[in-house]
Amino acid sequence: METSKPIVELRFAWRSVHGLYVTARFQAVVEGEDPVMRRFFCRLVTLQEVQIPEGLDDPLLTEERLRALEGKRVKVPEEALHGRTLPLKRETLTGGLRIPYFQ
Repeated sequence: METSKPIVELRFAWRSVHGLYVTARFQAVVEGEDPVMRRFFCRLVTLQEVQIPEGLDDPLLTEERLRALEGKRVKVPEEALHGRTLPLKRETLTGGLRIPYFQ
C-alpha cells in the first residue's frame, strides 16, 4: 500500500522593479526533506491565486510566467509549510541565479 504524500500550500512574493510585490499561492506536494537543513523538497502542482498590483507592468511578474512554475520542484524552509510567505528575488523566475530556485 502506497502512502500519500502531504499536500501543502506555498506562498511566494516577488518585488518588482517598482517596489511593488506580486504574490502567488500554490498547492504543492511534499516529496522529501533534508532534516539537517530543515528544508523540504516540493513539487508545485497548481497555481491557486496570483495578486498583481493594479497597473504593474513587469514582464517577469505575470500570471502566465507564474503558471509556468506548475510542475517545477522547489526546496523551501520548514516555515513555508506553515503559511509563511517566502520573499524571492525576481531572478528566481529567469534562472539568473547561480543555483536555480525552481527546477
